[in-house]
Amino acid sequence: MTHGDLRVLLAAAAWWLSTVVALLEGMGLVVTVVVAAAGATLVTSMALGHANRGRLLRFWMPTLLVVAVAMLCAAGVTAAHDHAARSGILADLASARATATIRGTVASYPNPAGERVLRRLRVETVEGRGQVSRAHASVMLLGDEELSRLNLDETIIVDVRLEPQGRASREIAWATVIGRATVVEPAGPLSRWIAVRASYMMDHLADETPQVQGLVPGLAIGDDSRIPEDRGEALAAVNLTHLTAVSGAHVSMVCAIALALVGRRRRLLSVAVAGGVLFSLIVATGAQPSVMRAGVMGVVVLGAVWLRRPSSALPALGVSIVVLLALEPTLALAYGFVLSVVSTAAIIAWARPAAGLLAPLVTIPGANLLAVPLVAHVACAPIILLLTDTASVWSALANALVAPVVPAGTVFALCALLLAGTPAGPILAWLAARCVSWIDIVAGSVSQWPGSGIDGRLVLALYAAILFSSWLIVSRGVRRLWIAAAAVGVAAARLVSPAMGEWSVIQCDVGQGAATLFRLDGRIFLVDTGPSEGRLEDCLQRARARVDVLILTHLHADHAGNLDGALRHGVAEVWVGPGMTDPVAQLGVTVPIIERSAGDSEFGVDTLWPDRHVPCYDESCENNQSLVVRANVGQTLLVTGDIERETQQMLARRDIAADIVLIPHHGSPNQDESFAQSVGAATALLSYGDNTYGHPAPSTIDLYAAFGAILATAEGDIVLHIDGSEEVPAGVGY
Repeated sequence: MTHGDLRVLLAAAAWWLSTVVALLEGMGLVVTVVVAAAGATLVTSMALGHANRGRLLRFWMPTLLVVAVAMLCAAGVTAAHDHAARSGILADLASARATATIRGTVASYPNPAGERVLRRLRVETVEGRGQVSRAHASVMLLGDEELSRLNLDETIIVDVRLEPQGRASREIAWATVIGRATVVEPAGPLSRWIAVRASYMMDHLADETPQVQGLVPGLAIGDDSRIPEDRGEALAAVNLTHLTAVSGAHVSMVCAIALALVGRRRRLLSVAVAGGVLFSLIVATGAQPSVMRAGVMGVVVLGAVWLRRPSSALPALGVSIVVLLALEPTLALAYGFVLSVVSTAAIIAWARPAAGLLAPLVTIPGANLLAVPLVAHVACAPIILLLTDTASVWSALANALVAPVVPAGTVFALCALLLAGTPAGPILAWLAARCVSWIDIVAGSVSQWPGSGIDGRLVLALYAAILFSSWLIVSRGVRRLWIAAAAVGVAAARLVSPAMGEWSVIQCDVGQGAATLFRLDGRIFLVDTGPSEGRLEDCLQRARARVDVLILTHLHADHAGNLDGALRHGVAEVWVGPGMTDPVAQLGVTVPIIERSAGDSEFGVDTLWPDRHVPCYDESCENNQSLVVRANVGQTLLVTGDIERETQQMLARRDIAADIVLIPHHGSPNQDESFAQSVGAATALLSYGDNTYGHPAPSTIDLYAAFGAILATAEGDIVLHIDGSEEVPAGVGY
């Protein structure tokens, strides 16, 4: 690597770091750090100037100057973008949680979130509270299925209720749709053409399974909105979701095909054709962060082809980082962008050495297949752990198994899209479907193997151990093979924690608190999170559960203390009682918060209490305002929060019958006999840990034991598998 290449990489890293700091802390901190660092560097250079003056002046001083300039420029660009985004009335309306009428361009494919749909909208104008202004920011639309029918790049006008997002978010606000969206300008010609081709392609796939119908457009243009929820979870469990996000692999294949068809000797024509195809791909995918990064990198490489100069991949990556963050600074904190850059850099730098280390273990072809996913996972694992705590020890194997079909599947899917509606369209769609069928089989099978859904830190440690063992074998000789293999085998055996198997309801052992998990019609619900020091995440990992809906009965620490841990497991929306939206939003919840009251029913979950919002000034009142829900999971389950005797007496006069009940308030003595009788549950669950409250009270145990069995979390999670009338409980009985 030349000095120039190194300066490009250092400038890109400095630009990225400065952008992050400016987004989170403001431009002033960046300037202070740069000035302080420059001063310290000047003093150091003066002290060391006589020791190696020539090298200092020729290389290090220009490099440090480039880094300082990059940081200052990044801070200035970020500040300018932030000023533009917050000019006008959009930011003020969002802060006031006001309603408004906005006009903007649809900028992303639909992203299902339960029964709702999310779409990014680039706002052009906003009208609210008697004012109208232009806007230079994006919002995240939250609406019903109608949003799915909008085409990419269409301009719409829609009435929304605004809520602010965090300072560093790519969108300035949440915008909940409260009226019908009206299309005022159609999409551009290219976007319309892509939409028509996609519609034809879906007609060609009409006889395929739903998962294949979802995966083909995902592989072609990154539209994963049609992938069934359970298959999306399987892909995520074994780290295959990157296949449905158009990235560097897609760009490389597309550019390589275009260059091969035209020929490199015709430089101008080949670069023009490849550039045109690349631009079309970026437009077709809605300019996702990973696509933009790969696209800019592709432009740099095409420029090198045009200039007949050898191009290093890492400097090209550095240039793409600077260009993209200059165009949109908030990408610096976008997980898709971060993961794309980190994985690309790791593959460029480590894939070939890793393949050399693995070759003595798994042969050269096997090493070439495993090296790329292995190093990408090791590099990305620390970032992925910020999103989810679980991972699979088989993710590298799953990526290796699908690697042979991904290039062919991508090419077939893209060609099926481009030629949809022609005689070749059905054939290409069928070929693409065969490729993605194998991807679906691998994801569905491997995600069920023991070792999936375990602690992600342990998976990272195992992969690092594999690479270290491979290094030992290569550097110390094959005689060390058995020692290294045995060490890896022991580590793997210790890391693979037993899964819970099939389950319908789990009362997680979270200590002195409550967290109830249940599965209903393909969705997973979590009622409460337990305390912050509880074992909720261990329970979710063993259950291999990615939570769709989080229900908070109330905000006491033993029921909502581990909110952050729960949100890392894929929560799409949070349900709360009447009047609880603002208190929950203040806890940092960024997914939609939905208030439920008695009489509401959604996804098969009925809300039985409370009737309305009641201002509370003591803990007893807050307990009595707990959200009470009932769901039929094969048998009816009633989750009661911490309701006390007064609320129990009121509910006893209503329909609250259930087969399974979570005994209110951890089995406190403050129970109403008529409530227990009205419920009449054959199975009662007790959730408690070491406490000084005397929970559970002997009188409470006697009360509920009169109606059936009592199971407690004192010795671990309670797992119920309900199959028709069959129930297989596990736990401590009374």
